[in-house]
Amino acid sequence: MADDGMIVNNEDQYGLADIADAVVQHKKRGLKSASLEANTTANAEDISRAIRNATFYIKAEPCKSDEEMADRINQYFDDCEEYGILPRWESLALALGITRAQAWNIASGKYGSSARQRMLQRAKDILSAIDAELVSTGKIPQVVYIFRAKNFYDMRDQQEVVLTPNNPLGEVESTEALTEKYSTLIELDE
Repeated sequence: MADDGMIVNNEDQYGLADIADAVVQHKKRGLKSASLEANTTANAEDISRAIRNATFYIKAEPCKSDEEMADRINQYFDDCEEYGILPRWESLALALGITRAQAWNIASGKYGSSARQRMLQRAKDILSAIDAELVSTGKIPQVVYIFRAKNFYDMRDQQEVVLTPNNPLGEVESTEALTEKYSTLIELDE
């Protein structure tokens, strides 16, 4: 703070703002394949639309009752249809006034009422059906659908094989029973 009570920007005073800008512009963090900026094809209009869609429910408070949650889920899908917003788990959670992790925990039965669990499981099934239709009509890439199906809709590309231990020779008999059974076939040395 300067002697006259004004706040002084030390970066500008020492010319650090220009240096900071240069460092930020030239500094490379992480892999290029993980960089959103390096891999997006979104233009300014796309980014603006994504921001509008993501903040559509920014003022939503958590639902106070099961009935309110049911109404919000229905309203969410109605809004998506009306405004042409692609329904997603993340924005559904925003519409409910909770985080996506909280929605996932409710759907998984970790907390919340069984009615809310069923509602969110049903909503997840609707999202899965929408994704399945979009991939089957070529509107989203198959690899995107596969990722979403495995990570959001509990689908797997593995087979579960249940092995039941059994003896192909039948029940295991005691040594005495085997001795008696085969005593007529071989001579036993005492």
